[in-house]
Amino acid sequence: MKIMKITLIGAGNVGSHLAKLFRELNYEIVEVFSRTLEKAEKVAEMANASAVTDLSKVNAFCDIYIVAVHDDAIKTVSDQLEIGNGIIAHTSGAASIELLNKHKNYGSWYPLQTFTPNRQPNWQEIPICLQANDGRALELLLDLARTVNKNATYLTDRQRSHLHIAAVFVNNFINHLLGVSQSITTEQKLSNDLLMPLLKETISKAQTAHPFLQQTGPAKRGDMKTIEKHLSLLSESHHELYLTISINIQKTHERE
Repeated sequence: MKIMKITLIGAGNVGSHLAKLFRELNYEIVEVFSRTLEKAEKVAEMANASAVTDLSKVNAFCDIYIVAVHDDAIKTVSDQLEIGNGIIAHTSGAASIELLNKHKNYGSWYPLQTFTPNRQPNWQEIPICLQANDGRALELLLDLARTVNKNATYLTDRQRSHLHIAAVFVNNFINHLLGVSQSITTEQKLSNDLLMPLLKETISKAQTAHPFLQQTGPAKRGDMKTIEKHLSLLSESHHELYLTISINIQKTHERE
């Protein structure tokens, strides 16, 4: 069986995690591109690949080119690449695949997860969201996804963009709220561990029924006395955040 040849465009969090993954899956990673030589060399060494800092010199004979760069750089990068009959796919949750339409075969290979340095993701659980402009491209991207896990799913540009919005709520916003929560407990010399059982129960319940059906708290109850007391104790920035979310909860449950 022919070993798929892959070039990675981008050596940031996503690119470095993909380099490690594809290497472990025994794909041949031909090159790793970054405009910063140090970054390209670091990830390339991990993947037993060559480092390249000039897009015009990227190998034109790979099967798949994975573009893992910031959304606003995708088109610029794509337009500078000459890849022959290879398939090019970006890893963005929000960007259209049409940013890659200079090429014959293109699409998206979007792993729905947050990636951070020095933390190994559980690839068996990560959904891989796919899209392609034609059947051949989709088939090859699907083959790549299926060697990672069984969670591959096909999404349109619009579906992927809305999923990305939902992901921002479930990851970025919740992470920020956890940070606000910890700043409050730290300021009052309380252990943040006191909140962990509550957090675990909240996540657990969200996996069994719609979160709106499980909503509790003063905003849901219309308990203005408690809300006003909380607001009086909060800093100005946290005051605004608490009030905005409380109003949204009230409006949601008024509609219900």
